[in-house]
Amino acid sequence: MPAARNLDVSIYRSRLIVALMLFALSAVLATSLILKMDRGFDFTDEAFYLMLAQRPTEYEFVLGLFSYAIRPLYLLAGESVSAFNRLGAVILAGLGASLGWAVLERLRLSWREPDAILIVGVALLAPFFYYTYWLPTPSYNWLVLVAGWILALGLILLQSRPTVSAFIVALAIAIALFTRPLNVASYCAIYIAGVLCAFADYRSRLAQLGRTVLFGFGLVAALAASLPLKTIVRQINGYLTVFGGSHPNPFSMRDQLLDFFTEGWIWWVSGVLLLVCMLARLYERPAIGKYGALVAFSAIVLLGLSLLQRRFDPSNCHVFSVLGGGGFAMLSIACRRDASLKWIALLALIGLIPWAATLGSAGRVCFQVALFPGLSLMVLVMATVLVLPRSFGPTIVAFLGIYLAYRATAAGLASPYRLATSVDRQTISTEIGPRGALKLDERTREFVQTLQRDVASRGFCRDDLAIDLSGEVPGAVFAIGGRMPVFPWIFAGYPSSHRLAGEYLKMVGPERLRRAWLIMGTSVHSLKTEEWKGLGLDFASRSLVDNLAHPVDGSAVKLYAPIVERGPC
Repeated sequence: MPAARNLDVSIYRSRLIVALMLFALSAVLATSLILKMDRGFDFTDEAFYLMLAQRPTEYEFVLGLFSYAIRPLYLLAGESVSAFNRLGAVILAGLGASLGWAVLERLRLSWREPDAILIVGVALLAPFFYYTYWLPTPSYNWLVLVAGWILALGLILLQSRPTVSAFIVALAIAIALFTRPLNVASYCAIYIAGVLCAFADYRSRLAQLGRTVLFGFGLVAALAASLPLKTIVRQINGYLTVFGGSHPNPFSMRDQLLDFFTEGWIWWVSGVLLLVCMLARLYERPAIGKYGALVAFSAIVLLGLSLLQRRFDPSNCHVFSVLGGGGFAMLSIACRRDASLKWIALLALIGLIPWAATLGSAGRVCFQVALFPGLSLMVLVMATVLVLPRSFGPTIVAFLGIYLAYRATAAGLASPYRLATSVDRQTISTEIGPRGALKLDERTREFVQTLQRDVASRGFCRDDLAIDLSGEVPGAVFAIGGRMPVFPWIFAGYPSSHRLAGEYLKMVGPERLRRAWLIMGTSVHSLKTEEWKGLGLDFASRSLVDNLAHPVDGSAVKLYAPIVERGPC
């Protein structure tokens, strides 16, 4: 009937206009974040990543191999910190868009359809949850995220393009090798489960796993040929000398998971519900599936309402519970539709990747998982397209996802990790690093420029030795253009800190120590002067150059110059 046809056309146009608006909003938010990545400088974690990317082979022990993976990006960025940060963000956006296009191919959607535009638009922005705490420099967590998105792409292509999928997954595992062993093990387990779900017979399964292993061996061989293996073995032996076989910051994975299962219970309960609904469909138990879908629908409504009642805090598992639990719940409803059960299983495995990405980290799971819920958002969007195709359902979910991504990144911009002020107040261009400049706040800029000016007046040359003994400002070494021998950060405030300090002095040796500039701090976690003296460090042979206030907490930071003859730079 003409009236019904006109109504359908009107609804389609409305959905298309809204989808285009949300796509544009995603692109604007992503672009705005990328442009702001020349702002702020964290003197701890960010500086640690940068110094490792600068000279990964010079250090005498390692804490993971991620520095060898991010160094090519650092060189590609011309050793500019801002370009390095932006390159990392562009890679994440590209991975998101690639996954979005793969979904369109899998669902056989035209790129002109509103649902297709929504999927790609959300996929473009979803990886930017990584900037929840505003540590924009590529690091081991960035590599874990990159490997996770590539793994998800491989799972999506598993049935339609198995050979391409095998190569993509091999690449994901090769990247994960530079992160934590548990990330590698969990990603491999997820992929093997995906192969078992996607292929019905053992011959196809073995063929797919064989292709993946073959590609994996090829990539590992290429990496082995390009990496300084002897140096890496020496660095690993150095780590064992300092820490033995333990983590520098000891933690209990059991306690971590118990805490997560208590605080993030919505996520795993929703996963159990999905498993029940999948089994009910597999074994033709429609009554169980019906009640499961009702429970899932109720869970989705309650999760949506919970966003109106809770103060936004990305580190309390609520965002992950809404996106991850909502995705599993929507997939539970999809089990009642005619969607492929294999496709549902693959999406469920993708929903496990954010949790798998946290394994092996010493931090709380809820704190870590806030970096990775972009894939959970994609699962929720794809599941909604399965349940409510060609309706305003995907539009509402896409708007919710973009809103949460905006809130998460806005929280990072307002309270950036270990910066003196918000990112919007980091506006003063300051030379820092070998090339380029960063925009800093007034206190941080004054701190950096005073250090740079005073070391230059005392004959300091770029790449001279400098050691942060406080464990609080290793970035000061980077800021003045120095080289920190042995390892770029003497972690302060951990049970292993005193042991690390003692081993550090042994490794640096008297000759390098005699020529090195020293930085001391007085914050609550800093290693004290008396502790260093007890370890045999002599301050009498040095002159005090500066006594500055730390730009973040105001504690005293002292700079000591070595009393040695120095020629011209």
